[in-house]
Amino acid sequence: MTFVKDTISLPEKGILHTVNKRFHDALHERKSAFKDAFTCGEYQVVIRVDDRIMFVTGEQQRNFTVVSEDYHHIKAIAHLPLLMMYTSQQRERRELAESFAKMNAHPLFKSCTDAIERWLNNTEEGGLLNISSLKEELQPIFAKAMDTVAQHEVEKTVEVLNTLREESSLPLDKTYFVVFGSHQARYKQLGKMIIQRWFNQQLSCYGSVDHHVKYCEGGNSIDDAYELLSTALASSELAHTFLGDQYALNQDVVTQTAERHISQFWPK
Repeated sequence: MTFVKDTISLPEKGILHTVNKRFHDALHERKSAFKDAFTCGEYQVVIRVDDRIMFVTGEQQRNFTVVSEDYHHIKAIAHLPLLMMYTSQQRERRELAESFAKMNAHPLFKSCTDAIERWLNNTEEGGLLNISSLKEELQPIFAKAMDTVAQHEVEKTVEVLNTLREESSLPLDKTYFVVFGSHQARYKQLGKMIIQRWFNQQLSCYGSVDHHVKYCEGGNSIDDAYELLSTALASSELAHTFLGDQYALNQDVVTQTAERHISQFWPK
């Protein structure tokens, strides 16, 4: 059931309704024009999604893996101590640890299972579960592993972006970057940071990193990237023309005035 009111269409009638509707129709046409430009390959879109970077120019698409398989192994191994925390009985924890200890899945895996076994030996049946001691022993193990993974992602991402710069027929001024992620942006924060830093180092583009690098919450298709960028470009155009700042519509238009009234309402 939809419970959000469609305030965009308000007022519901009269000349102001007509003005509002015609404006949004015209804005939709402008967004469609930008979207057509992306679809036709007038712009290049670089999408950071799952463990890949995608280059999309019109109907042409190239994919590059930038996250190593080692990352996925380490992620799964990191879930092992969390699994222990969710397992309620000491006997079940020990059975899990013993079964996993027999496997030779990854060098880090043995370090993790050994630490868990020592932790279990120091935790009596029915005693309080002291996860802190396990955390302290595992912290340096995972820190070293994640450092290696992060270094690989930085190096691989920069290598792929340099390939883009050297082989693309379009300049960076006509290239936009979209980072797909969930509502918790931390999932792709590293990928976004690398792209932003790389973009800022490029002398061939005078555009702002905030204009060219976007985060797309819940994005899962190329069309989602086009939709986000088309909206951003149309909003930027309007903001620059009427508000003198291309980023002015990144927030509610009354925000700056509202901040002053909020400060007056709750004075320090």
